[in-house]
Amino acid sequence: QVNVSNLIQNYGLSPKGERAVFEARGDIFTVPIEHGGVRNLTRSSDAHDKAPTWSPDGKYIAFLSDKTGEDELYIIPQDGSGTMEQLTTGGQAMRYNPVWSHDGKKIAFSDKDGKVYVVTVASKQMQQIADAPDGLVVDYDWSPKGNYIAFSMNDATGLSSVYIWSAADNKVTRVTPKMSNANTPAFDTTGQYLYFLSDREYAPQISTAEFNYATNRTTMV
Repeated sequence: QVNVSNLIQNYGLSPKGERAVFEARGDIFTVPIEHGGVRNLTRSSDAHDKAPTWSPDGKYIAFLSDKTGEDELYIIPQDGSGTMEQLTTGGQAMRYNPVWSHDGKKIAFSDKDGKVYVVTVASKQMQQIADAPDGLVVDYDWSPKGNYIAFSMNDATGLSSVYIWSAADNKVTRVTPKMSNANTPAFDTTGQYLYFLSDREYAPQISTAEFNYATNRTTMV
């Protein structure tokens, strides 16, 4: 056995806060907050299991694994009672950050080519919802009812804007201006409003020693 307590990379709390999940040394572990034992859910010495996240009902852990030779999305019962189930196939790039919809029916994730996907857990049907022209997309957030996903991506100028994908018509709409960076969107609990960070508070400070100026504290909610 190997002590992996100093090799933890990703973590998360269960919905009720009773256990925590950790990625360490290529395996997925859950540990009790107070009472219970440590569970190594994957025990896969032949794969790198990573990016674990709890399902909203607390019954499953979704994670990424390169067990097939490419990153694919899996789920596994958190109580250690079952084996891992593969949800996706055909991976061709490193994948990131699986995020469950609030009803637990779908999972969003992205890859290093700037694409964002949504997979339906029950049917294992996967659809691409975005393809960033420049850089990665890692800040996606589900609306409370699961009918929208908000995220940011860069355009050709290098500035980022916030976009919303609609599940009803599979369309993506930009919702912030092109003139300033906007990112890290988050829906409020009602789904009526969207919070995000934006670089739009410019108050140049002129230097008294150099013919130059600086902008400070440009990012605000």
